[in-house]
Amino acid sequence: MTDINKTILEKAAGPSRLHPDEQRRFLETYSERVIASCSLADAREKALLQNFPTILTDSSDHFQPVFVKISPSLDESYQLQYLKMTKEQGIVASIVSDDCKNSPFGLIIHTDHPSGIDPTDMRLQYSQLFEEENKAPISKKPSLWKRLFG
Repeated sequence: MTDINKTILEKAAGPSRLHPDEQRRFLETYSERVIASCSLADAREKALLQNFPTILTDSSDHFQPVFVKISPSLDESYQLQYLKMTKEQGIVASIVSDDCKNSPFGLIIHTDHPSGIDPTDMRLQYSQLFEEENKAPISKKPSLWKRLFG
């Protein structure tokens, strides 16, 4: 028979979690389950917003099931955009609790089993998607002489 006082104290302390610091860092999941991740700054970039459906499709082609965790530190407009994109793909997404506010990640795409992917950074995994954005032509200003005599 268990002591009722001990049980009450354990339940009052909250759920017992395995590696709670790791789960807070990786937005309530384990590091070995992460398929792709990005920082808060990267999650705010236009290039990632445009290419996120492609990344989701690629992830769901290789892993089943796929989940998306969104940081509570991300602005609400970005949170809603990412939620909408994941819903359109039929993937479960959630904005994690405020316990994860100190996480360096803005988005985590993960599965329910070890993924074996290293590195998980989206910029490294999908560098070709981000290079297209960076290859925008740089307009060169004409020199003063060309403007005057050209």
